[in-house]
Amino acid sequence: MVRVDTSADGSLAGNWTHNPRCGTATNSAGSSHICTLTVTNVGHALDYAVYFNERATTAITTTLDHTPMEDALLALVNSATTSIDVALYGLDRQSIVDALIAAHNRGVTVRVVGDDEAATGEYSSSYQALTDAGITVVADTSMSKIQHNKFLVVDGQIIWTGSTNFTDTCLTLNANNSIVITDTTLAGVYLAEFEEMWAGTFHEDKADNTAHLLDYDGTQVESFFSPTDLVALEVWDELAHAEQSIHFGMFFWTDDVLADRVVEQLGAGVEVYGVWDQLGAANTSSVGERLCAAGARIKTEDFAGKVHHKFAVIDVEGDDPVVILGSYNWTDSGAYDNDENTLIIHDRDLARAYYAEWQRLWSALGEETLCQRFVVYVPVALRQSDQ
Repeated sequence: MVRVDTSADGSLAGNWTHNPRCGTATNSAGSSHICTLTVTNVGHALDYAVYFNERATTAITTTLDHTPMEDALLALVNSATTSIDVALYGLDRQSIVDALIAAHNRGVTVRVVGDDEAATGEYSSSYQALTDAGITVVADTSMSKIQHNKFLVVDGQIIWTGSTNFTDTCLTLNANNSIVITDTTLAGVYLAEFEEMWAGTFHEDKADNTAHLLDYDGTQVESFFSPTDLVALEVWDELAHAEQSIHFGMFFWTDDVLADRVVEQLGAGVEVYGVWDQLGAANTSSVGERLCAAGARIKTEDFAGKVHHKFAVIDVEGDDPVVILGSYNWTDSGAYDNDENTLIIHDRDLARAYYAEWQRLWSALGEETLCQRFVVYVPVALRQSDQ
């Protein structure tokens, strides 16, 4: 295991977390592990577009009207000429179901990986519609762990990923983000992960078998999949590099090790601001109360929908602006049980885009929401609330 704080007593159970993916764990004497990622030089600049649900701060219900994010997703699916490989959790947006079926009917190979309880529960009719159309759906078979990804790869060269389920609520009511990256190298990384699940291998049975560090003409992109790649350690390390600020939009955060790191950074003078979802904030294991007590300024949403984001922006105007994004909630289940994907992208323009989304949510919330809902317990099952 890895010793979290090498200056603290090694006998403290809370001072240890999982081993790193490579290198050797920090020992009780405080020796740091060494884990150097191999860099894949892609050979061109990072080509991306990013989308947010702009209705989230004002919407009072779902709508059948399309949002820019939905139109971008439909355009991507409709552009496919050879293949669409989809790893999803929630699916009930009829336009997406219809587009996937239309792609299949025009000869595109459509493969879908899903979650067993989602496929037989509230999203069963949409999953069944794909199956009835002749699209094969492979689902995990674990009752306690979920296939929680929300990504697709089109024609082996374009990746769509982020926090957005393909549902009415996620596309038109909840605060969500999605990023589209055009690159065959990263697409190959995601396809390798997809192929494992397509073959029926999920959760801890998968292998850590993908490239993790890609260089796009000087822009660094890190890619990690849960649970094999121990993403919490990577986020923990990234938070340690914050010099000025951390801004986050979060659905669920219950990982005490990550909270410990942020508390350390607050003590070092790093400013920490957050926007939290009501359900996540009120969960008995939420770290929000601790962060607020340590000096973080966090508002809890009072929107009609959820703040379903799972992102953080580090040093938006610093020397190394970073965005952490994907499907991974900052929980032990998200890191060590579920199938998830996370990107850590070092890019100033992207950091500014995510910071602008954070600022939009923050500005829509009154001062009365500041550090207010972290001591109320509302029992909620994570897998039942991801809509």
